[in-house]
Amino acid sequence: MHSNAVRLTGHIRENNRSIFTFSGDNVDDLLNEYYQGSAMTNVADYTASIRQLKALMYNGTTIQPNNNYEQYQKGTL
Repeated sequence: MHSNAVRLTGHIRENNRSIFTFSGDNVDDLLNEYYQGSAMTNVADYTASIRQLKALMYNGTTIQPNNNYEQYQKGTL
């Protein structure tokens, strides 16, 4: 989802598990495509998204809806 420009609205890491929350108009469509095996994305975007999500996971960053994720992503926080 992250590589398809779906907005990441939350991240919580507890007990060595990460939970990501996404929101947007096409979330349900992307989930259906994923489970049907028909989801497609750009490889470079996917790789960059995985790196960003891993950085959130392993840096212990918690993102809630009001944590200014856009600023974090741009490196201004």
